[in-house]
Amino acid sequence: MVKGGKDHVGTRLRALREEFNLSQEEWGKLLQVTSNTVARWERGELEPKGAHRKKVEQVLAISEDDRAKETIKATLASEGGLPATAAFLGMLFGVLGVLGVGLGLAAPLLRSKTNLLSGIMSYVKKEENNTPSK
Repeated sequence: MVKGGKDHVGTRLRALREEFNLSQEEWGKLLQVTSNTVARWERGELEPKGAHRKKVEQVLAISEDDRAKETIKATLASEGGLPATAAFLGMLFGVLGVLGVGLGLAAPLLRSKTNLLSGIMSYVKKEENNTPSK
């Protein structure tokens, strides 16, 4: 069994999942794993490995950037919900991967006025304003 603690990967994943008000199943969909895997990570029974470890590290880096967290919360609350959030995270991690940097190194870009997140949020707001009421 993997040891737990407040800084343990599973503990941090659970805190972030709860902050986003997601179930383990929804969190698993974003991380592309089963809800059982999420539960085992959170309990400290299992550590993410390989490609999942990298994705988990990227997701946990979001917890250190308020702008990224707020963008994810807004995307989850939008009409697109979970699928839009999964697409956003995939795009964000893809861009960071191409740049060869982690979220921590990209944080100044994420905070600038002419950044990827601002552009995405501007587009989302524009689309919401152009969408007819149901």
